[in-house]
Formats: sequence, structure tokens, C-alpha cells
Amino acid sequence: MDKIIKTASRVGGKMTLLGDKSISHRAAILGALANGDTALVNYSTSQEFESTLKCLSQLGVEIEYPEDEKGKLIIHGKGLEGLTQSDEPLDAGNSSATVRLLLGLAAACPFETVFTGSDRLKTRPMLRVIEPMEKMGATIESENYRVPIKILGGTLQGIKYIMPLSTSQVKGAVFTAGLYAEGKTELIERIPCRDHFERLMAQMGIKFKKEKIQPAQPQPDDEFERRLKKLNKTNTIEPRGGLFTLMGGQRPAAGKILSIPGDVSAAALFVAAAVLVKNSELVIDDVCLNTSRIGFLDILDKMRANISFEANKRKGFEPTGRIIAKHGLLKGRRIVGETIPTIIDELPIMAIVATQAQGTTVIRDAFELRHKETDRIKIVVSNLRKMGARIGELEDGMAIDGGTALEGAEITTYGDHRIAMAFAIAGLIAKGETVIKDAECVSTSHPTFWEDLDSIVEH
Repeated sequence: MDKIIKTASRVGGKMTLLGDKSISHRAAILGALANGDTALVNYSTSQEFESTLKCLSQLGVEIEYPEDEKGKLIIHGKGLEGLTQSDEPLDAGNSSATVRLLLGLAAACPFETVFTGSDRLKTRPMLRVIEPMEKMGATIESENYRVPIKILGGTLQGIKYIMPLSTSQVKGAVFTAGLYAEGKTELIERIPCRDHFERLMAQMGIKFKKEKIQPAQPQPDDEFERRLKKLNKTNTIEPRGGLFTLMGGQRPAAGKILSIPGDVSAAALFVAAAVLVKNSELVIDDVCLNTSRIGFLDILDKMRANISFEANKRKGFEPTGRIIAKHGLLKGRRIVGETIPTIIDELPIMAIVATQAQGTTVIRDAFELRHKETDRIKIVVSNLRKMGARIGELEDGMAIDGGTALEGAEITTYGDHRIAMAFAIAGLIAKGETVIKDAECVSTSHPTFWEDLDSIVEH
């Protein structure tokens, strides 16, 4: 379907959002590995999370939706030993997170597991997670490290692994496999990335140690350096972050009630709308304020955006609170290095924001954007040029001249939910009408996006 976006006169009101998709994935997987029930409250209703639940169901995990408790599901965990081989390939739909995270579980299962999915999923790179699983002892077959993937798991050995690219999906897979590996698993995170899996492990009684590491590290071997350069296309990121140590033989504790905070990646879109549209003031309640996820908000603050935060008094495994966003003038800035992993999903909307900031905004070290659902660098640049923006495409990012009045245009999304939602926000400040093609793709991560947007926009 097509969605027509008209110029907004104001964005305002209060809103809450459905549960964070990243946290929901990880909570369900750990819940499935517990021997007993785990409840998820305010879970994500995205298609990607539904893919994870479907795959767990195929492995014999029972998932219950209590009729009298809306927004709650119960994972009836059986532990790894209670999982059963699926007669058919596990269908991950369009969710690369599902495959990457579940590969850690499949590596420990004493049977063969096959992952498949959509044509688009079959283009996504999986070497980053296949490599550590093979090092731990799993046997994996794939063509060019893409889905479909066949994995024969079983007895695993703990390893010391340096992630070439900081990604929480690889970290989650290694931690999952590490729970069932003999000895200790050590993982070096060169640049800090999302820490939801660590928080959930601690909440469910799994012990691990994290030590800070300094930029100066032993030089990696030639093969490692080659892969690092290939993934990042620049060598500007020095090692830093943490060394994690996890002992095998631990199991997640059952009986937990996990309340999932509002999705901060979704919140970023509406915050951007309030910051960009004149006369706006928006309040978003009960949203995740995890420091590994609020890079977008931190950058907006440094761009002098009129935003503020109020932390919730209640305690949980994730920090949550309120975001208050108002319209104001913005100043362009350079966005590079270790900031990028904390803002990777929000870079399309950041490019929209940059068109309205004073000066030039430069985004670098974001080559990973070329390997998302689409080549997001190329598509963002192409669509913004249609709208009259002055933007240059870089190999690992983009450069955007600010202070540009945007014009309505027909936006080609290629079925990418992040592109559709980001350019819907651009349409609010563009002159005339903006047409979002294949607008239904937002269901991948935010099924209620169009209703949520309509609830806060005035024309």
C-alpha cells in the first residue's frame, strides 16, 4: 500500500510504545532455555519477534497468550535438553536477528537444525556468527555464509573470541552457546554495543564477569585484520570495550516476570518529529533509556536539540523513563567511531534530522548500513535527493548540508521498514505531499506506526 504524508503544523501529546524488539527477542530465547515458565509483559508485536517465537515453537517450546492479560505472553521453557528437532526448516521470515541469535542455541542442540527465510533474508551476511559457532565445535553448512543454513550442534568448547564487528546479535549467540560449552567462553567486544543480553542473563541468575580493556591490544593476526577492514572499510576504530568471561554449565532461572520497556528505536522517530516540526512538544512515557541504546538522543542533545529526560523511580533490569521533546534549532556535527553501534538503526532518521541542522553533518564508520535489509546508505541518499536535500554518498556513510527546505516526493522504500518510517517523518516537514511506497513494511518492527503517528500529528 501507499501512505500519503502531508505537512504537519504541530506534533504533540503523550504516548507510550510497545515493548522493545531487541529485548523481546533475547528474553524469549533465555526463557525457552529455562526449566519452567517465564512471563514477558509488554512484548513486541513486530513481525521480527513473531519470527523468533515461531522458530522456538518449531523446536517444541510452548508459548501461551493469557486471554485475561493483554500484552503478556508466557514462555513454557523446557531447557535445552527438552527441545526437539523440527521436521521442517525453522522459518525466520525477514528477521536476521532471529537467525543470528538462535544460531547460538542451535549450536548446542544435539541434532540438526536448518534455518530458512524470505528472499531478502537470504541476502544478509551470516559469517559474523557462523565463524564463532564453528570455532566452538558446531558443524555448519551454507552457501556463501547466507541463509539457508544447516547446523549440526552438540558438544561445544569454550573459546576466546574477538568480535571483528561490534554487534549484539553475535554477542548474544556466543553467550547462548557459551552456557552449554565446556570450560569458559571469553568474548572481547572491541566497541561497546547493546547490552540487553547481559542484563537479562544477570536477571535470570547467570553469572559472568566483565572487565574493561584499553585501546592498546595485542595485534590481531593477518586474517582477523583483513576481515576487520572488509567489514568496516575504515581502520579508524581502535579496540576498546570489554572482555566478558562466562563459565559453561549455567542455566537461566525460571519464574521471572520480565517487563519490557517501550522501544527506544521507535521513540527516536517521534522525538525527531517533535524536534523538526515547529510549535511541537511531545512526551513519551516508559521508554527504554539504556545507555547502549540512546546514542540517537545523545547526538540530538549535542546538536542542541530541545530534549530532556526523567528517569522512572521503579527499578528493573532495564533503565526506563520519560522523554520530552520540543521543536528547536539544531547544529550539525560529525558522527563517527564508537557512537555508530549505538545509533545504527537510527541513522536513516538521523540523516533526515541533519537536513534541517545548521552546517554540515558527516556520518562515517557506518558501512554496516549497506548490509541491513537494504543498502540503507544508497537508499537514504537517493530518496533525500528526490526531496531536494544536499547530500553526498560516502563508502561508509554520508555527508549532509543542513538548512535545506524539503519537497514532497515519492519515496521508494524497497520494503525496508526503517526507510519507510524515517521518510514519513521527513514528509511532515516537506512542502506538499510525500508518498511512501510499500508502507505496510513498517510491520516488520512497528505494526502500529501509522496509527501512532496519526495520534500525535496536527495538520
